[in-house]
Amino acid sequence: MLGVAVLMASALCGVRAWAAGGDQAEVWQPTQAVVRLEDYAGSAVCASCHHAIGKKHADSEMALSGTRPVNSRILQAHPTLTLQRGNYSYSIRRDASAVLLTVSDGHSQITEPLLLAIGAVGQTFLFSHQGVYYRTPFDYYSEGEKFGLRVNPGTAEPTSLEAALGQRLSDGVRGCARCHSPTSMVGEEFDLTHLDPGATCESCHGPGAKHVAAIRAGRHHEPLIFNPARLGQEEELNYCGACHHTSEEVKKGDFKGIRTVIPQAYRLAGSRCWNASDHRSRCTFCHDPHAPLVRDTAAYDGKCLDCHITGAAASARADQPGKACPVGKRDCAGCHMPKIQAPDTLAYTDHRIRIVTAGAPYPE
Repeated sequence: MLGVAVLMASALCGVRAWAAGGDQAEVWQPTQAVVRLEDYAGSAVCASCHHAIGKKHADSEMALSGTRPVNSRILQAHPTLTLQRGNYSYSIRRDASAVLLTVSDGHSQITEPLLLAIGAVGQTFLFSHQGVYYRTPFDYYSEGEKFGLRVNPGTAEPTSLEAALGQRLSDGVRGCARCHSPTSMVGEEFDLTHLDPGATCESCHGPGAKHVAAIRAGRHHEPLIFNPARLGQEEELNYCGACHHTSEEVKKGDFKGIRTVIPQAYRLAGSRCWNASDHRSRCTFCHDPHAPLVRDTAAYDGKCLDCHITGAAASARADQPGKACPVGKRDCAGCHMPKIQAPDTLAYTDHRIRIVTAGAPYPE
């Protein structure tokens, strides 16, 4: 196992990849803000050539991690949502061209259009009031037959209509948009009028306009696009970790205690399955970033058994060094990657792959 201490530089630093054909592409990072609008082609243009990838990516959690509220599948299915919180009422309603949030104390009310819906399964919402960005004090949840709006855990009771609006975002919307809608950040300004919300093609592959122009001109030897598939395993860990959090955020104190389950890149690097000498130790060995997340834990068994032998009499070898599990051969991730309920957030699959002992303290 490779210790967490050997994690590389900050995930927010650029990493280097090579485009097809061996030409070195520009350094790119998935959270990089847009500098010039004309450098971007847009997801629709990318999908016009990459049909199959574009089709499956459109339904992926990456693509749906940030959406315009009018396009939110959740808000389309539930055009009216309400919540009562003490003396304050909240409603989300669609009109012809926008989704409006109204907060009322029974005497006065504030109505603002929602700007961004964040999340694919549950959702929280961003809006602006008097030049200040806010995150709603509630999110949308769905659990079995139950669904609706619920107050975020740990949110203080409001004492005024202004306080009832929710959490002021101290860095504007940058902290949310950098991962959930990176191509909507033009410099330091949030702009959803021109570009794609969500983690799109150009979020990970970089601006595509030059690449599109080169291909259309027949200059296939000049792909001019960033190719994360060429990253080494540690580079890939940091690349994905720009949004899925490496040890840097843990070191800064952004995550403590059981909340360290949220930084999946950090947890994976502390996993018993992380092996710097085995190219299979990487995010994309299990996850296709272009496709919807596979939620059936048993579907990952083949990945586990690619490295682990399956019988007591079998012998480990160079391409299958993992010991046989004495308990079973199915649903490996269900046991070795348990779901952890972190405070004030959703339950996360723990990417610190390990032998989990009942009653043992949570390993930070």
